[in-house]
Amino acid sequence: MTSRETNLAFLERLMSLECQDATYPVAPEANPLVFESASGSVIRDVEGREYVDLCAGFGALALGHNHPVVREVFARLSSGAFASTVPPIVHGMGDVYPSRAKVELIEELRSLMPERLCRVSLSISGGQAVEVALKTAMLSTGHAGFISFKDGYHGVDLGVLPVTSRRDFKDPFKKYLGERVAIELPYGCGEELLADAIETLKSSPCGFAGIIAEPVQGRGGVINPPANWLAMIAGLAHKSGGVLILDEILTGLGRRGKWTEAESVDADLVCFGKALGGGMPLSACVGTEKVMSAWPKSTGEAIHTGTFFGHPLSCAIAAASLREMKRIDICAMARETGAWLYEQLRIKFAGDPTVEEIRWGGGLMIAIKFNESAGPAPGAVAMDRLRAHGIIALASGAGGTSLSLTPALVIPRDLLTCAIESFQTFRAQRN
Repeated sequence: MTSRETNLAFLERLMSLECQDATYPVAPEANPLVFESASGSVIRDVEGREYVDLCAGFGALALGHNHPVVREVFARLSSGAFASTVPPIVHGMGDVYPSRAKVELIEELRSLMPERLCRVSLSISGGQAVEVALKTAMLSTGHAGFISFKDGYHGVDLGVLPVTSRRDFKDPFKKYLGERVAIELPYGCGEELLADAIETLKSSPCGFAGIIAEPVQGRGGVINPPANWLAMIAGLAHKSGGVLILDEILTGLGRRGKWTEAESVDADLVCFGKALGGGMPLSACVGTEKVMSAWPKSTGEAIHTGTFFGHPLSCAIAAASLREMKRIDICAMARETGAWLYEQLRIKFAGDPTVEEIRWGGGLMIAIKFNESAGPAPGAVAMDRLRAHGIIALASGAGGTSLSLTPALVIPRDLLTCAIESFQTFRAQRN
């Protein structure tokens, strides 16, 4: 390897060894990109080019890349007198011997939650947090049937595939999904349709365990539900003996300008990930005492565990990140910057015949929805072409019809202004 090796050369090396389904394929003419380093909201590739990051690791980096509080944790654990006299714990046995970092993270996360959400279970990925939520609902109700929604995304682990919408993720594994039932309804559907689906599940062998929903569908293209819809489905779930699971892997912890939608919606279980870890792989399911007490009390062997659950280094970085997010009032920052960016994009794309609408999920969660005149998979095309203009964004929506923007919640407005100008250049070339 030399410093002159190109993005394409690195990708070719990867493709020769990695599972062919793992990494997004980029043709040489579509501006290949391999990350080398990053700081704040700027990423550099292996060729030394810089990009404004409007994706932030699928929304995971609320504080941006390599924030000082994260670097301070690494520095404290790896150098100086502390490391030489008290070697740091970077791995533990979280379900047997917890670390101080795990305890402090759970306390920090709990402090951001409504009073009723008082029990926490840590995992590594968002899909695993949803898995915990589904298992909890099954234990609590004694049933295994769920209602989920079209264009919903809850992960691709085998246990959560029944409630993830996309057929291309589910169909290859249909034969392994067993007898569990998930009825998929339109997102934002009416109470009558929901009630009918609940009755169908209640009359089936699996019964009705609960409803799982995203407060705003992120991967679906930033789709908002009707006003008071989440409160309605919570009430209906409870009336029917089930639970409501809010999947806030993407939307929670400041992304929408609030810590959690459960501040105003009576959810029983809430799943967090992405921003929780401060860049480290970490997730959590937070629930009420009543629902979480359905798990048996551990007598020496947890029935749901993992080697890296409560990983001390990840917990230390996550706790430091949450404290910093509280200190700077990141929710207010997301609301203010998001409102400004939404209005700027509405102005810039006004009159564009290929743009159907600019969608705002609140906070810093925005999508540009293209219409049919923009051609096939316009969001994916835009994502590829914007790389040539130094912008990293992400395609979303069924068939890649949208371009989603989920930048760091602390991104400076001058970088966003530069990105908007690059959008204008791309738009002019496209038209």
